[in-house]
Amino acid sequence: MLNKKNALSILKIVFPIAVLLFVIYTLKNELTNLSFKRTLMIINGLQRTDLFILVLIGLLAVAAMSLYDFVLKRSLRLSISNAKVFRVSWIANSFNNVLGFGGLAGVGLRTMLYKEHTKDVKGLVKGIAWLTSSMVLGLSVFSILVAVRVLPVEEVMNEKPWLWIVVIGFALVVPVSLIAAKVKNAKTKNTEETAQVKNPIVSYIGASFAEWLAAGMVMYLSLFAMGIHADVRHVFGVFVIAALGGLISLVPGGFGSFDLLFLLGMEHLGFHQEAIVASLVLYRIVYSFIPFVLGLFFAAGDLTENTMKRFETNPRIAPAIETTNVLLILQRAILIRLLYGSLSLIVFVAGVIVLVSVSLPIDKLTVIPHIPRPALLLFNGLSLSSALILLILPIELYKRTKRSYMMAVTALVGGFVFSFLKGLNISAIFILPIVIVLFVLLKKQFVREQASYTLGQMIFAVALFVVALFNYNIIAGFIWDRMNRLLRHDYFVHDTSHITHATIMAVIIVPLFFLLFTAFYHKKTKTIGEQADPERLQEFLQEEGGNALSHLGFLGDKRFYFSSDGKALLLFGKISRRLVVLGDPSGQKESFPLVFEEFLNEAHQHGFSVMFYQIEREDMALYHDFGYNFFKLGEEAIVDMTAFTLSGKKKAGLRAINNRFEREEYTFHVDEPPFSEAFIEELKQISDEWLGPKKEKGFSLGYFDVSYLQKAPVAYMKDPEGKIIAFASVMPMYQEGEISVDLMRYKKEAPNGIMDALFIRMFLWAKEQGYTAFNMGMAPLANVGTSFTSFWSERIAAVIFNNVRYMYSFSGLRAFKEKYKPVWRGKYLAYRKNRSLPATMFLVSRLIGKSKRNS
Repeated sequence: MLNKKNALSILKIVFPIAVLLFVIYTLKNELTNLSFKRTLMIINGLQRTDLFILVLIGLLAVAAMSLYDFVLKRSLRLSISNAKVFRVSWIANSFNNVLGFGGLAGVGLRTMLYKEHTKDVKGLVKGIAWLTSSMVLGLSVFSILVAVRVLPVEEVMNEKPWLWIVVIGFALVVPVSLIAAKVKNAKTKNTEETAQVKNPIVSYIGASFAEWLAAGMVMYLSLFAMGIHADVRHVFGVFVIAALGGLISLVPGGFGSFDLLFLLGMEHLGFHQEAIVASLVLYRIVYSFIPFVLGLFFAAGDLTENTMKRFETNPRIAPAIETTNVLLILQRAILIRLLYGSLSLIVFVAGVIVLVSVSLPIDKLTVIPHIPRPALLLFNGLSLSSALILLILPIELYKRTKRSYMMAVTALVGGFVFSFLKGLNISAIFILPIVIVLFVLLKKQFVREQASYTLGQMIFAVALFVVALFNYNIIAGFIWDRMNRLLRHDYFVHDTSHITHATIMAVIIVPLFFLLFTAFYHKKTKTIGEQADPERLQEFLQEEGGNALSHLGFLGDKRFYFSSDGKALLLFGKISRRLVVLGDPSGQKESFPLVFEEFLNEAHQHGFSVMFYQIEREDMALYHDFGYNFFKLGEEAIVDMTAFTLSGKKKAGLRAINNRFEREEYTFHVDEPPFSEAFIEELKQISDEWLGPKKEKGFSLGYFDVSYLQKAPVAYMKDPEGKIIAFASVMPMYQEGEISVDLMRYKKEAPNGIMDALFIRMFLWAKEQGYTAFNMGMAPLANVGTSFTSFWSERIAAVIFNNVRYMYSFSGLRAFKEKYKPVWRGKYLAYRKNRSLPATMFLVSRLIGKSKRNS
């Protein structure tokens, strides 16, 4: 049902989108006759000294916004260094300038970054809310100046009279805030808090006025750099009107809405459209985008993986903000990914810079004059390869692996050196060394041993490589000869053969680069857990207990992982970059979350993905909390021993089988270990005959192994001549009253019904021994993935499961077990949400087919 809160949340999303669409439509009409090519050429013609000064002033303007945070620190008495306050302020303000929906980005970031420095979270939230709202105070002061004609904007206001309502409304903000603060201070005049911090509203007004004054100066100097020598009062007046429009539009950063109003206002003052647009582009670059990139640097340095995990696990950005706000939830997800991916984004930008440097002859510095053409072609190809590597690397850099660190540093150094030798773009001279230094300083953040690529990531990487290479050929081939004369640069002149040479080199070098690094770090990767230790396993199962699959740990083809408290155990195997855990944990249930967290963290650290095979539904909630999806593998049959009997009409068939074998003098036996060599040899002959040319399976299935068979009783049937004709190994369940069966083999000449006879006798024997439940093992579901409405991934996985996993056919297996009237209990595969189910099933099938005996 749509309530008031939800309606407001939806409105906060719909309103800025509607405004943005309106702005785009209006800009399209306004800029119909604008030549963007000429606009860019105007910017490119700017003197580099002027551009440098303008960038510096833009950075100082953003730095002025840190005054808000110093006021916040003083008012809340936060225990945090001034340097940290400045960095947090820069991150919050630079991100807010680009992504802020009415300041919400700054609210979320400040709450996340300041939260660990105070115990009074509610006070922090109130303080940040007060800070955010105070950002309009300076704009309110400027609105007063507009209202009293100190900043004359009559030309604009006469065109849009309704703007007076907005200006007057904002002009009233400062006096109303001062009155409200005075009333509040009067009510709490004698409190300790008021005595310590007097009128923070005055400090916020000063900080906000400094912010808007600095921003207006950046806009004025941008116009001046583009040759527009307007009266500073007129520029500030139009700037205030545009800023008000951008603020109330709620569009992130005021993009479009601010620009449109400023463009229209300056056009009314009689200035040329192209120069105004160029000034706006320049303003956005020096005031928004360059500080945003620097904010990414600060975020990359301050935010480690552990910090981001705390943010992600925190269910709220701010405890006092309603979490049902759709906009806030979406923005939180974007900010967390963007913050943690700051290094990835920086490297991607570095890759774009190198690619542009290779593609276009813009502002290139030729260090080596008269360089031989073969060397020039070589450096060009190596530079292109470095650029493409840097574009692909962010996919793994996001995971902060040691491998990605070495690849990034190698590609960055290569990109800088090779670009420098062939002729370097001026912007790359400043940016690439800074990025390299940043990586060297942040080396300790790269703690993961390795990370595997998913199929989707590999496809995306290949697609990115192809698209980037294609665009390089288009841009470099089509524009090169046109820009060469225009920029008066004799670099390669009109010869475009270097493009083909560079493309061929990149196609060879880039894949080889990734293959070499992957192979090197693959050799260095250490697996986790411990080698199989039957004695320790036996001791653990006796003390802590196990489950239906714990006994398979004695096979020796799985590794062990014990929780730190020693009360939970996981059995797992390794296939490719996957760790496949067999069944649920063994041991004490209260330690299951601990062993999950420790195992998954260590697997993540070493670059392994984890799946859980044949789990039961009782603990599904726990797997779900760790981000797993489920696929039903089948069901295992549990026969109730307390109700099992051969009496009655319904059991006539079973009774007839049992009586027939008794008449024919077949005998049933159960022997306890240790077994004699002669007995083992006789069983082996039966097993080998039953297998024939087929190979044993393993992992989730027992196979013929002497040491494994010596761990549990063996039930068998003898023919009238006293020869063993069929046998089955009994598998302890390590749960009170339950028992199961594992290895089942029989001779070719065994009569029909021999396995039914063996099972009937085993049931009767188990009942005599006091067991209450007999687990007959799992049968795959025949209807999994067979419906036309089933997910395609389930249909493919079912085909793999039924045709690859086992060497035996499962047709009729469920019917065979159904005659004993069991209770069917589901078995499931738990796999990561971002992993392909068919690929997961294929890897599990390979692991099952690779028993210790076969490997």
